[in-house]
Amino acid sequence: MVGKLFGGDCVCTLCRTGSPAHRHVTLMTLHPDYPLPDTTDPVMQPFWSGCRDQRLMLQRETDSGVPHWPPKPAYWQHRKLEWFAASGRGEVYSYVVAHEPFLPAFRELLPHILVLVQLEEGPRLVGYMVHCTPEQMRFGMPVRVVFRQLTDDVTLPLWEPV
Repeated sequence: MVGKLFGGDCVCTLCRTGSPAHRHVTLMTLHPDYPLPDTTDPVMQPFWSGCRDQRLMLQRETDSGVPHWPPKPAYWQHRKLEWFAASGRGEVYSYVVAHEPFLPAFRELLPHILVLVQLEEGPRLVGYMVHCTPEQMRFGMPVRVVFRQLTDDVTLPLWEPV
């Protein structure tokens, strides 16, 4: 069952369809200094739109299929790139457990597990681990993406153990 997000009912597509595999990760009210990404940046906009739709979007070369991260302009080094929905699965390539907040906005999240996830498609993404304690962490741990809605515009991809 999906709870309320920031005082309102969830309206994401998966919640409306009642998908049993879908889980939201809830977060306390945002600290005023919580850093938010620029979701209107023309290069990153498809990624952030995908996150709002509960999809992890990546880029790949149209000719070779080679995935790229971080995203680049649609034409990069004379290669055409396209966006595609990634599997959302990977494994922990590396991680660190933060015991001191690097910003006041993160104090309530401690201890905070930062992960570098090797996606099945190849690229490595940095993110936060949820539903896992520091003692449970290990290199090579299988993970999947989950999403946390922070604002109407910002939904973050996070990682949880499979």
